[in-house]
Amino acid sequence: MKFLMFLVAVASLSLPSFVLAALNQAPPSFAYLDGKAVYVDFITANYQLTYDSINKKVDVDTVIRFSSLEHGYPIFDLVAEPSAVTLNGKQIPTTGVMDPDLESIVRVLQEKVTPGIHELRIKHTLTTNVIFDTGVYSGFWMSDLNDRRYLEQYLPTNLEFDQYRMHFLVRIPGHSLGHVIKANGKVRKIAENNFEIQFPDFYTASSVYFHLFPAENSATNVQFYFPSMDGRLIPVDIYTTYNIQEFVDATKTILQELEDDYGPFPHNQLVIYGNAPSGGMEHSGATATSLKALGHELFHSYHARALMPANGNAGWMDEAIARWRDDKYPLIEKLDFSSTQLGGHSLWSRKTDRMAYTEGSAFLSWIAFRMDEKGLSFKGFLKDYFQKYKYTSVTTQLFQKELILASGLELDADFDRYIYGKNSNKSVPRSSLVENPYHPELTKEQLLQMTKL
Repeated sequence: MKFLMFLVAVASLSLPSFVLAALNQAPPSFAYLDGKAVYVDFITANYQLTYDSINKKVDVDTVIRFSSLEHGYPIFDLVAEPSAVTLNGKQIPTTGVMDPDLESIVRVLQEKVTPGIHELRIKHTLTTNVIFDTGVYSGFWMSDLNDRRYLEQYLPTNLEFDQYRMHFLVRIPGHSLGHVIKANGKVRKIAENNFEIQFPDFYTASSVYFHLFPAENSATNVQFYFPSMDGRLIPVDIYTTYNIQEFVDATKTILQELEDDYGPFPHNQLVIYGNAPSGGMEHSGATATSLKALGHELFHSYHARALMPANGNAGWMDEAIARWRDDKYPLIEKLDFSSTQLGGHSLWSRKTDRMAYTEGSAFLSWIAFRMDEKGLSFKGFLKDYFQKYKYTSVTTQLFQKELILASGLELDADFDRYIYGKNSNKSVPRSSLVENPYHPELTKEQLLQMTKL
């Protein structure tokens, strides 16, 4: 056993530090078959998407390089059933497996790996939010309030804890119409209906924005540069079938507010699709949104998609902070609920507790009140906290630690009671079923309608 631990330690020394950082935030590996299912770290993922308009299907060929620190069966995720999987050149099966708490399904390769770097190749057919009409439409819409609703709906990916380099090659062979792609990466048109996209290295499964549609469409498109406080001219790309000037005016006002409060906009571009039927969803430097939810979603380009939750138990923080901002930063002297489990769900939980918008926001308002009594600014803390940890994934425990250091308040018991639910037999779901106006649960039909302009 000591010799085995030595080999794992030696293998870890040869891996980059970001690999170790990512795996430190992974859920625990768990017993599986004659060993265990192990979480791994993606290094790169190259996706080739071929939109076959003749046969009306999307073939996806993915090549992933990943590292493992443990012997075991590697974990990743893809909702669709793969048609072919090879690991280090050997064809193997893969299957969906429930975690020990029966919280979620992950996909597990049916072949053990040793510590080190490996190559995984996956072929599958993409069907979610794809429309073949006179042109081709495809949208990667996501949700943090439901299980397995990030990139795994569309492409093979790791879980939220992992940051890795993604590259897309997108082809629409033989189509008579030209197409465009709106994405929050560097999009390069190689040839007609042939594109490549390089996404930033810090992106996770919750980051990617991707929308493919015909160049001739019903949307109005406005592009301009926003002069950031750090001297950059940030390209802003807004497209919608609604009144686009309202989006342009609101975007300029909101970006100025956010930069004044939290510092320079943390992304190199901003893409806004103004056709969400209500509410919206945040991506990294991009959003599909209604006009009403625009401020909420742009705030998330700071807390949520530049400073990112590492797991489901961390998702409450950015929603609670965003709602605190939506409500104009109120201060609350006393809480009117007894307990929650916002950050105390299963270690394998992959979705945000809906109480984040209400109880979570109220908890932060209460902390802000107590800091204000000491002459301290909770809003100022959030700015400093963001600048310290931007482009990384964070946990509730880290937030708690930094907040205690900044405020000087004794908060451990408060987090135990109001966030982890440790001092209560049962959390009080006062608002757990209340739909938030900024992140409503859209139907499959509404998501398809968003996909087609």
